Amino acid sequence: MKKWLVVLIGLLVLGVGWYVARRQVMVPLWAQPKIGQVSRGNIMVPITAAGLIRPDQVIEVKSEASGRIMEVRVVEGSFVHADTPVVLLDPDDEQRAVERARADFDRADAMLTQAQVAVERAQVSIDAAKARYEEIKAQGEITAFQLQKVESLARGGEVSAQDLNDARAQHRMSLAAQESARIAITTAELTKQDAEAAVRSQEALVHATRKTLEDAQKRHSETTVIAPQDAVVTEVYVRPGMLVQSATQGFTGGTLLMALADVSKKKVVARLDEADYGRVLAISPISALPEMPGLREIAEQDAAQLEQRSGRVRITVDAFPDDEFEGRIERVEPQGKLNVGSSIIQFDVHVLIEDEKSPKLPLGAQAQVEFTVESATNVLLVPAEAVKSFEEQRGVWLKVPPERGSRDEFGKRFVVCRFGISDGEHTQVIEVLGGGELKEGAEVYTKLPQDVSGGAD
Repeated sequence: MKKWLVVLIGLLVLGVGWYVARRQVMVPLWAQPKIGQVSRGNIMVPITAAGLIRPDQVIEVKSEASGRIMEVRVVEGSFVHADTPVVLLDPDDEQRAVERARADFDRADAMLTQAQVAVERAQVSIDAAKARYEEIKAQGEITAFQLQKVESLARGGEVSAQDLNDARAQHRMSLAAQESARIAITTAELTKQDAEAAVRSQEALVHATRKTLEDAQKRHSETTVIAPQDAVVTEVYVRPGMLVQSATQGFTGGTLLMALADVSKKKVVARLDEADYGRVLAISPISALPEMPGLREIAEQDAAQLEQRSGRVRITVDAFPDDEFEGRIERVEPQGKLNVGSSIIQFDVHVLIEDEKSPKLPLGAQAQVEFTVESATNVLLVPAEAVKSFEEQRGVWLKVPPERGSRDEFGKRFVVCRFGISDGEHTQVIEVLGGGELKEGAEVYTKLPQDVSGGAD
């Protein structure tokens, strides 16, 4: 009897289990839904571009002197202060050039003195010629008076014809002497003009030789090459024993000794894709816009856009993955460049790094620049994967309790929305349409549940 009772109970349990199993829908893992949550917060849409960290200024160091390098006092990576000697040249060649220039200057200066003496002599000759002219002119007045007297006596028959002829000849000789004295004055004046021209010529020659001497002395001093400003040595192109050419005397522009980097400011020159150019231009400060005629004037007229033109960017580098650095758009280049190996046009954007941590950023490091082109504050957000389309409308599927008596394990209701910006992770909900409701904390489907046959619910 007990045996039959146990069998009966077992059959009853199996029957109840079979009935319950019939009522339950077994959902496999691939058909399980995924759920996200409605939240409220801030969202921004970045554009990223890559570039290298560069110094704000690169200085090429050349020598105004020529000669053989005796000593190089720096290596790559050295920090040098302004006026610090960095390269020493053998001064012998430049010393000989100074001596030749000084000899040319002394010779020109001596010839100038001679020319100035010639001017003074010419002036003395002029003064003497004028005095002689005055003397002869006075004698001419005497002979003119005597001739007049003899002619008066000759009319009365008191003097002979010979005396009259002698008086006339004497007066003509006096006039000729006056003309000769006047010509002597003119000749002396011309001689002075020649002497003055020679002085001017020599003054020019003295000036030229003085400048040559000063240049030679400067080149001699340049045999000790000094750093023009505080900077980091990035490249050294010479070594002791090499011959270098003057930057001012050679046809090739001189030998490049080294390159210095002004690291008081650092920047990133980021390559921006053509598709992102307009949006980055819209957030750039007016002073950073390309100097295209009329562009800045148009930008200044858009008052709403002026508020967005902070130009602030976020910079990250692989060398310091846990750090972020602040920067500001300094200049946007107007000319696109073809990316080598592709058909993509890119534009260079100069970003000045303005961060107290910038000294630890190494030159030449790869940097990622993030431009925030769109943003919204304290807005309703849904997971980006929750945005779906249903009956030609966009919205989200809200998780709700399943209808009573339904075999569905998951309930859902489509809420039509108008969306704003999206950063790929979240999407802004601007407005809920059709009388629906979407509250912070509500659950939405990022993946809809599926029936066992594979069709959508």
